Amino acid sequence: MKTKQWICGLSLALLAATTQMACQSKTEQKSEEVREEYKDVVDEQKEGDTSDVREEQAELDSARQDYRELAKDSTRKE
Repeated sequence: MKTKQWICGLSLALLAATTQMACQSKTEQKSEEVREEYKDVVDEQKEGDTSDVREEQAELDSARQDYRELAKDSTRKE
Protein backbone atom coordinates (compact mmCIF):
# COMPACT_ATOMS: atom_id res chain seq x y z
CA MET A 1 0.00 0.00 0.00
CA LYS A 2 2.85 2.43 0.76
CA THR A 3 4.26 1.90 -2.71
CA LYS A 4 1.00 3.06 -4.27
CA GLN A 5 1.01 6.15 -2.06
CA TRP A 6 4.58 6.99 -3.05
CA ILE A 7 3.81 6.52 -6.73
CA CYS A 8 0.67 8.65 -6.42
CA GLY A 9 2.57 11.39 -4.54
CA LEU A 10 5.42 11.46 -7.04
CA SER A 11 2.98 11.51 -9.93
CA LEU A 12 1.16 14.51 -8.48
CA ALA A 13 4.44 16.31 -7.85
CA LEU A 14 5.56 15.65 -11.41
CA LEU A 15 2.23 16.86 -12.78
CA ALA A 16 2.42 20.06 -10.74
CA ALA A 17 5.99 20.73 -11.88
CA THR A 18 5.27 20.19 -15.57
CA THR A 19 2.14 22.34 -15.40
CA GLN A 20 4.15 25.18 -13.87
CA MET A 21 6.84 24.89 -16.54
CA ALA A 22 4.22 24.88 -19.29
CA CYS A 23 2.74 28.11 -17.98
CA GLN A 24 6.14 29.77 -17.94
CA SER A 25 6.88 28.75 -21.48
CA LYS A 26 3.57 30.24 -22.65
CA THR A 27 4.44 33.59 -21.10
CA GLU A 28 7.91 33.41 -22.63
CA GLN A 29 6.38 32.74 -26.04
CA LYS A 30 4.03 35.70 -25.66
CA SER A 31 6.88 37.99 -24.59
CA GLU A 32 8.82 36.92 -27.68
CA GLU A 33 5.77 37.73 -29.80
CA VAL A 34 5.60 41.22 -28.23
CA ARG A 35 9.30 41.78 -29.03
CA GLU A 36 8.78 40.76 -32.65
CA GLU A 37 5.75 43.02 -33.02
CA TYR A 38 7.73 45.92 -31.51
CA LYS A 39 10.50 45.36 -34.06
CA ASP A 40 7.89 45.42 -36.84
CA VAL A 41 6.56 48.77 -35.57
CA VAL A 42 10.07 50.24 -35.49
CA ASP A 43 10.77 48.98 -39.02
CA GLU A 44 7.54 50.51 -40.34
CA GLN A 45 8.32 53.82 -38.61
CA LYS A 46 11.68 53.88 -40.37
CA GLU A 47 9.95 53.34 -43.71
CA GLY A 48 7.56 56.19 -42.96
CA ASP A 49 4.20 54.77 -44.14
CA THR A 50 1.73 55.84 -41.44
CA SER A 51 -1.00 53.35 -42.36
CA ASP A 52 1.42 50.44 -42.00
CA VAL A 53 2.67 51.88 -38.70
CA ARG A 54 -0.90 52.00 -37.40
CA GLU A 55 -1.51 48.39 -38.40
CA GLU A 56 1.70 47.20 -36.78
CA GLN A 57 0.98 49.27 -33.66
CA ALA A 58 -2.46 47.66 -33.39
CA GLU A 59 -0.87 44.21 -33.62
CA LEU A 60 1.67 45.21 -30.97
CA ASP A 61 -1.07 46.46 -28.65
CA SER A 62 -2.97 43.22 -29.12
CA ALA A 63 0.13 41.12 -28.39
CA ARG A 64 0.86 43.18 -25.27
CA GLN A 65 -2.70 42.74 -24.04
CA ASP A 66 -2.52 38.97 -24.62
CA TYR A 67 0.75 38.85 -22.68
CA ARG A 68 -0.68 40.82 -19.76
CA GLU A 69 -3.73 38.56 -19.53
CA LEU A 70 -1.61 35.42 -19.69
CA ALA A 71 0.80 36.76 -17.06
CA LYS A 72 -2.10 37.71 -14.81
CA ASP A 73 -3.68 34.27 -15.20
CA SER A 74 -0.40 32.48 -14.47
CA THR A 75 0.15 34.44 -11.26
CA ARG A 76 -3.37 33.73 -10.01
CA LYS A 77 -2.90 29.96 -10.24
CA GLU A 78 0.23 29.93 -8.07
